[in-house]
Amino acid sequence: MTPKIKFIEAAFELGAGTPGAKLGPGALCKEILNISPKIMEGAEKETLIQDNLISVSSNNTPFAFNIHSIYQSVNLLAESVEKALLDGYFPIVISGDHSNAIGTVTGIADARPDKNIGVIWVDAHLDLHSPYTTPSGNMHGMAVKALLPDNLSAYRKNELNPETTTFWSKIKKSGHRGITPKILPQNIVFIGTRDFEEEEWSLIEGHNIRICTPDDIRKRGMKQILDEALEYLKNCDLLYTSFDVDSLDPTISMGTGTPSPDGLSYSDAELVFKTLLPHPKTAVFEISEINPLLDTDNSMPKTIAQLLAAAL
Repeated sequence: MTPKIKFIEAAFELGAGTPGAKLGPGALCKEILNISPKIMEGAEKETLIQDNLISVSSNNTPFAFNIHSIYQSVNLLAESVEKALLDGYFPIVISGDHSNAIGTVTGIADARPDKNIGVIWVDAHLDLHSPYTTPSGNMHGMAVKALLPDNLSAYRKNELNPETTTFWSKIKKSGHRGITPKILPQNIVFIGTRDFEEEEWSLIEGHNIRICTPDDIRKRGMKQILDEALEYLKNCDLLYTSFDVDSLDPTISMGTGTPSPDGLSYSDAELVFKTLLPHPKTAVFEISEINPLLDTDNSMPKTIAQLLAAAL
């Protein structure tokens, strides 16, 4: 029996440098209702909003802005994802900025602590920074690193104060089980990545992490890339797909905080959705970084709603 879908709107944007991503989940759900209302009619929906967080000044943590509040949002989302999985739902998480993925994966780990989680990270960026390496302090660039083992670090260029190190450790141990690491480097596949810093690339090379660039997609085609990714992760018990909309080429839409040229085509993205969203091992599918304030004619929510409709 196909599990019932639960849409979880995580309307948090505190990990991004540009405001507006917290409006993305609501904008996408509205477009889903316009394009394919039957999807929403048969689904449950839960909305987590930023206004419910306790605001703490980020002045004391310049290499991890808003880390106190993000720690709260991560745990709220983890609790929601865990409950949805334990109740037998298939969660589709629609999140604001990509730091929310820490909470999503934490929820999977808490619900299925005995399972090996495979991650397919479709994104223009690697998100492998930490407070020790970040050039911006924005935590949406640290999501994957927060889920990995502590010893994966070749560079440390920022001197952190005790407050930052304490909360970074708490982020890594988020969730009621305190599981760390949540994922292992050999269980990740990056797809569409094209914008990263030297510190991040050192982790890719040093730990032989699987990455498929736009050149790889052009040479082998998205179908083969996805087939290879699933084969590579075949020993994982569960799969989690995180689709950052900035993986798309900006010619499709500029409605995201950090667009990058040379991205996925619509047909590439459609294959991602049609292949991974209904895959029997997929536990959670996440869509992140829609920013309506940077959009024209709501084009990004419309595009993603069309992709969801095609896959569901």
